[in-house]
Amino acid sequence: MDSSTLDLSKVDPPQWRVLVHGSVYGPYTRGQMQAFIRERRIVEETKVACGDGGAFVLAREHEDLATAFAGLRATTSEAESEPSNYLIIARLASTGEMQMMSVLNRLGKFAEVMPGVWALRSTVRQARVRERIQAALGVADQVMIANATSGRLAWLNLGPEADVHIRNVWDAKIA
Repeated sequence: MDSSTLDLSKVDPPQWRVLVHGSVYGPYTRGQMQAFIRERRIVEETKVACGDGGAFVLAREHEDLATAFAGLRATTSEAESEPSNYLIIARLASTGEMQMMSVLNRLGKFAEVMPGVWALRSTVRQARVRERIQAALGVADQVMIANATSGRLAWLNLGPEADVHIRNVWDAKIA
């Protein structure tokens, strides 16, 4: 490496780990962690650790992440948004379909268009839709939430490999 080249791994090293349902993911950079907070993939109650061998504690207890949560709280306090159309695709291994439909019913108007696929019209923002569905899920349940209005995508319990593949495809430039 050229001595004049900035080594980003020294500026923002991947040292953060996330504990979800007994599985540890990472390491991630602080920038990645802040993006996960904005996407609500990490919430204040998520267990995270910084550095090798660091103890897992609630994300809100890490000073480095506190500003991201503060900014998110300010954004979240705004009124609900204009209606959006969502397409929700789920493979429900442990959560009953009735539980999912109960959550969707509280979010807005919905229809099951085929087994495991729902169309939802809601004024609830995508991050909140994701949070509410996640609260009803089991660890084996997998969900993708596509906001057809904005073109944004969210997912739950798909694993780190799927996460990388989705991010590489969703906003990819087509030659």
